[in-house]
Amino acid sequence: MKKKLVIMGAIMMSLALSGCRPSDEKLAAVESARDALETVRQEAEDTYLDVADTSLRSELDQLGVKVAEIEAIDFTKMSNKKIDAKIPEINSIIQEYNVVQQKLTGIYTGEQEVIAEQAKNRLIDCYIINKTGLKLSSIVLHDITADSYSENLISDGEILADGYTLMGIKLPVNADSSEWEFIVTDDVFTQRFFTCESLKDISGNSVSLSFAYNVETDSGTVSFGGYFSD
Repeated sequence: MKKKLVIMGAIMMSLALSGCRPSDEKLAAVESARDALETVRQEAEDTYLDVADTSLRSELDQLGVKVAEIEAIDFTKMSNKKIDAKIPEINSIIQEYNVVQQKLTGIYTGEQEVIAEQAKNRLIDCYIINKTGLKLSSIVLHDITADSYSENLISDGEILADGYTLMGIKLPVNADSSEWEFIVTDDVFTQRFFTCESLKDISGNSVSLSFAYNVETDSGTVSFGGYFSD
């Protein structure tokens, strides 16, 4: 009788232990979900490294904490019921990563477009010679083709007097453009438009841009020359 009780106890203990272990099907399902989570985490982290924007770093760090908690779980010691409750939690984190990934992809695309646009531009190292007979407070390059404007090439609050030279100018030239003009403002805020040759024809560095103004025709022109060219 005692022997039967011992055997029955062993059987009950075995059944109890087996009830705490997951089935192969459940274990495979939760491990697959965890693998999917690691995949989306790695994709998001890789994309983050490809962008300059760091605004999503905190979101990635918060999700990383959740992933670490999932990775620390030994699913072989969990019941089917507990695994069933854990899989939706993993899928929810995956969805959060998908949302962040969409944001990162948008940022990456935007940054690449900016880089591509910037690659179309080259900066011409030049200087401006004022031969207008006017005191100039502002010189702005107008890209007529792209309808874009540079910043004031003269520092705000400064005046470029007649006969003086403005050094250290970096003139942005878009490779897709074909027509430009300079918008010149004098010290009494009169604005004039100066025609210029094609900036694509400029080659080399230290190019002079000579600004001239005809009072009789009220017209201005810009001509290009070499270093300190007259």
